[in-house]
Amino acid sequence: MTSVSLPELPKGHEFEEFISAFYQSSKLFIERNIIERGVEEVLELDTIATDYEQFPPSIQLIELKSGSWGFTDLFKLKGWIDYLNIPKASFIVQKERQNIEFYKEKASALGINLIVIPNIKVTGEVLSEFIPPECINETDIAVWRFAYWVERNLLRRLNHKKKSHRNIACYSALKAYYYDVSSGVFFTENIVDKLNKLYDAFRKYPHITAKCAHELAGDSFDKEYSSLPDGIFSETYYKCKYTDVQISTFIEHRARLSILKSAIDLKLYQRAGETSKTESYLELLGYKIPKFDFLPQSFIDGLNTISAHPYFHKYAVFWQYFIWLFGGFILVDYEEQEYQLLSEQTGIPVEEIPNALSAYDALFPNAGGWFLDLSPHSNIRVLKMFPVPFMGVGANYRRLKYTENGDFKELKLTGQHTLTDLIKWNNLTVEVLTSAN
Repeated sequence: MTSVSLPELPKGHEFEEFISAFYQSSKLFIERNIIERGVEEVLELDTIATDYEQFPPSIQLIELKSGSWGFTDLFKLKGWIDYLNIPKASFIVQKERQNIEFYKEKASALGINLIVIPNIKVTGEVLSEFIPPECINETDIAVWRFAYWVERNLLRRLNHKKKSHRNIACYSALKAYYYDVSSGVFFTENIVDKLNKLYDAFRKYPHITAKCAHELAGDSFDKEYSSLPDGIFSETYYKCKYTDVQISTFIEHRARLSILKSAIDLKLYQRAGETSKTESYLELLGYKIPKFDFLPQSFIDGLNTISAHPYFHKYAVFWQYFIWLFGGFILVDYEEQEYQLLSEQTGIPVEEIPNALSAYDALFPNAGGWFLDLSPHSNIRVLKMFPVPFMGVGANYRRLKYTENGDFKELKLTGQHTLTDLIKWNNLTVEVLTSAN
């Protein structure tokens, strides 16, 4: 088994990820590194946190800076929250300044919480004023940082390949698809329009992983394919190699998560408008009665089904946690503990976890369902066509949660290849984290 360590003194992007992990562990839905293009100066937001414990969901902007800062940064942040109509913002910095209380007072007058964390060892103590202290867990925070690191390196590899292989169409398509679902729709204020744009992007790139795999195997990217070539599938999932399928499947699941969140938001704001009998929430929908003409009937039916679940409002947080930290799989030998852990981390009761897990199948119908049972060889139930590096993140999460000494061999597993699969997934994650491109 190979391993890699987190940086002891996070700076730059690593500091942003370090702080985001605290908020991510607090049952919030986190969106990071959001970019608006098409203007002279590119607008980049560090972190947007959505709190689904509130009805309707509340949003806050979190900006982070490990280097020098001053009033210019505060006024810039004030401009962003006014432009985006976000009522709450925090500015979190590493470097302390003289007269810091004066700065905090001025920031507060602008509607901004100025939070200073000069020593990362006291981060939890400082942030406990702003997030529930019981949610501050070192293991969860560390594993979220690894998940962010995996995402950062996958995207860096994609950017490198797009620049160095301009004759291969899939890299440009993947880059455009990722931008559409992660940043491009964020600045669409109207929720109905946002969901419409997301689903348009989803339709624009059907089976993009299969198309990319076939192009890399020598076929045309422009043709339609429904499955991967056998050789690439084997390299990706049996041998756990760092193929480009790891990038494309990450982006495809990222797209589904964005659609799921926007669909939930639409339903929740619709309910808030009906409950309050005011126009403000309904205006966010764009229509007095939302129109769903742009969505397939199967999606509408699925949305109506899951929106009747009592904890539907927590599904965006659940699925963000399940795919990026939990690794998109259930370790069947620990199924009772798995459901308990999912419950603790998302606020959904254990008895409602099966309903939460059914959301993917309801919204994105897939022949045979989205979950693949790897038994009898591996006693694991995993999402189909899922990026293995995040499965490795989930494997490590189990190692840290279910063992005393952090050794995979301490896990009590059945199935001939269950342990070796977890270790293979781990090793690929380490390769992604240590790869230059």
